[in-house]
Amino acid sequence: MVKMKDIALTCGVSVATVSRALNGQTNPDKKKAAFIRQKAKEMGYFPNAAARILKTSRSHNIGILYEDRMDHEYFSLLLNELRFGAEERGYDLTFIRRSSNTQEEGTYYGRARRRSLDGVIVVQADFNAADVIRLAADGFPTVVIDHAYEGCDCVMSDNRAGMEVLVRMAWEKGHRRIAYIRGEDSVVTRERLAGFYKQCAELGVRVPAEYVPEGHFHQPDACIRSVDALLQGPEAPTCILCPDDISCLGVMTALEERRIRVPRDISLAGFDGIRMGRMLHPFLTTVRQDAAGIARRVIEQLLDAIENPENHEPQITVVEETLFPGETLGAAR
Repeated sequence: MVKMKDIALTCGVSVATVSRALNGQTNPDKKKAAFIRQKAKEMGYFPNAAARILKTSRSHNIGILYEDRMDHEYFSLLLNELRFGAEERGYDLTFIRRSSNTQEEGTYYGRARRRSLDGVIVVQADFNAADVIRLAADGFPTVVIDHAYEGCDCVMSDNRAGMEVLVRMAWEKGHRRIAYIRGEDSVVTRERLAGFYKQCAELGVRVPAEYVPEGHFHQPDACIRSVDALLQGPEAPTCILCPDDISCLGVMTALEERRIRVPRDISLAGFDGIRMGRMLHPFLTTVRQDAAGIARRVIEQLLDAIENPENHEPQITVVEETLFPGETLGAAR
């Protein structure tokens, strides 16, 4: 069995340096630590998990709370980036779920404690559920993505600014009748809605109530029904912003079947920046969320809370997004 002293001899460093590198500590430097971890992997080194917990009081295992299906490209990319980031720092990821057991040990918090998790990342959940709030409010190292709790770390996309950029782009292309099919109520939806109304007000764009119907994220059929209603109204919009890219692509397909051309007859834009939108014609106009940047900040904040609990101060971090102009948002006619 490969031991730390074997790795130390191979790398020409001390056993203490190997230990720090494998435990994700900041000394040695990142380049040397990565080299040591790679050598350890090549040599077939496996740490003794039980001994590791006893020695460091940490399991080096992080819980992932994700309640939705795994078929959303953005969240799949985000989960991959989180896994890479955690592994670079010597941590593993474990999905946790709520048990049918209603007692303490069946809650998210109870299961995280029972599994000796060092911390939890809340990627997607019912943020109003008492179980999730308990996890975020109890002082257990937790980072929440796209939702803010008092006294809890949060990392979120700049949804408000992203929507403002889309509205401004539509206005610059001559659109004055701009509709927005919003997703179901959430912090993300409220931020995007605030950006939509703010930018429209600053540009002098009138927004009738019927121009902002409620839809659902990642549900093209619901979005298509809203588009049909908008286009059959007395004053149809010339540009429609969809809640996400999947919904927008579904709308494009439905409009083509109705012989309505995008962007010649109606302009569309999505939100998320999934790769599929850049593989179809016309290329999708959208705002790309920075999954890699979000994951990096999540790992940084969570590990600081885990490894420096006495000095850690929870914070809300907002990560900028990137506009992909695409081809589906054309000039107004």
